[in-house]
Amino acid sequence: MSDDWGDVPADPELTDVPADDDPDERPAPREEREPGRLLGVDVDELVRSLVGPAIRQVVQKAVTKEVKAAVEGAVADALDPTVIEELEAQAATAATRAVSDELDALDEAPDDDEDETQALYYGSVDEFLREYLRGAYRRRIDGRHRMWAARWWEYDEAVIRLEALWRAWEELRLDPSTGMSIWWRDHADHHMPILMAPDGPFAEATDGDQNKCRQGAPLPYAQPPTGLFPDVREASDE
Repeated sequence: MSDDWGDVPADPELTDVPADDDPDERPAPREEREPGRLLGVDVDELVRSLVGPAIRQVVQKAVTKEVKAAVEGAVADALDPTVIEELEAQAATAATRAVSDELDALDEAPDDDEDETQALYYGSVDEFLREYLRGAYRRRIDGRHRMWAARWWEYDEAVIRLEALWRAWEELRLDPSTGMSIWWRDHADHHMPILMAPDGPFAEATDGDQNKCRQGAPLPYAQPPTGLFPDVREASDE
C-alpha cells in the first residue's frame, strides 16, 4: 500500500466548494428564441400583459415593508410614557362603561316566556282552528271516509294534535323562505289525515250533519265553552 496520499483524487462530496461556484454545475445560458404563437397563444402578448402587474407587485411589497417600518417607528416615538398612561386610563374607562351598558341591557331584556307570547299570531288553539286551519285545510267530511267533530274539544287526542299544529305553525311562520312548506309537509299533512281517518280521534263523531261538510266548505266547527281556551297573549299582559 502506498503512503503517497497526494496521488489520491479528492472526493467531490467532501469538497467545501459550493455547487454554485463550480463552473461545470452552472446552467448553460438559455438560447434566445423569437416569441411567437404556441398552442394558439401569443407568447409575447401574454408575457407583456403579465410583466406590468408583476412589477407593481414587487414594488408594492418593497414599499409596504418600508411604510410599515416607518409607521412602527413613528408610533414608537409618539408613545412616550405620558401618552401610554393616558391611553391605558381612557381604555379602562371605556371598558367599564361598556360592561355597565351590557349589564343594564341584560336586566332590561324580556324573558323567554314574554318573547314567546308576544310572537304569537293566534292566542289559542281555538282561534287558530277557527280563523285559519278549518278554512285552509278544506276537505269533504262524509262521516265514513273522512271524520271530523264540530265539538272537537271533547276529544283529547284531537286537542293535543291541533295544539301541536298551532304551535308548529307559530314557530315556522317566522321563516319567510321555507317555513310554511315545512309546516304543511311535516305537520299538517301528517296530523290532519290521522285526525280525519275513520279510525282516528273523531271515529265516534258520526251523528248529525253538524259533523259533516261538502267539498270546499270549511271544516265543521262549534264554539267551545267560554274560558276553555283563554287567549295566552292577554294573560301575558297582566
